[in-house]
Amino acid sequence: MSEKDIFKWTDSLSVGFDEIDLHHKKLLLILNKFKETLELPEAEYKAQIGKIVKNLSDYTEYHFSEEEILMKANGCPGYEDHCKIHADFVAKIKQGLAPLVSGNKQTGAEFSTFLGDWLLDHIAVADHQWADYIHSKE
Repeated sequence: MSEKDIFKWTDSLSVGFDEIDLHHKKLLLILNKFKETLELPEAEYKAQIGKIVKNLSDYTEYHFSEEEILMKANGCPGYEDHCKIHADFVAKIKQGLAPLVSGNKQTGAEFSTFLGDWLLDHIAVADHQWADYIHSKE
């Protein structure tokens, strides 16, 4: 796997809440595990991809719920819209599971790129909006 294919945490992604930053880092680790799985022989890929995507889905739901609790407790504007974005993303992960377990690595590569790009963009833009709002109140 080339260096450019790995989803990386940078300090600019930090939202200034340690727990949320740790969640984001863990999500990126799971996505990188997904990418690494694409390097495996087909039988191993098929055996592992479902577990990895299930882990990603479960952890994403947990993370989003924690983020939403923080947003709601602080009266963040755009809370409902942010929750909808989260729900749509979780649905997309779940929809993507069936095609992945077929063993088509091209589908896996495209899906992992979509997920990683989406997550990095979401953290950098949408999550920074609510975090900046909370920090401005402090």
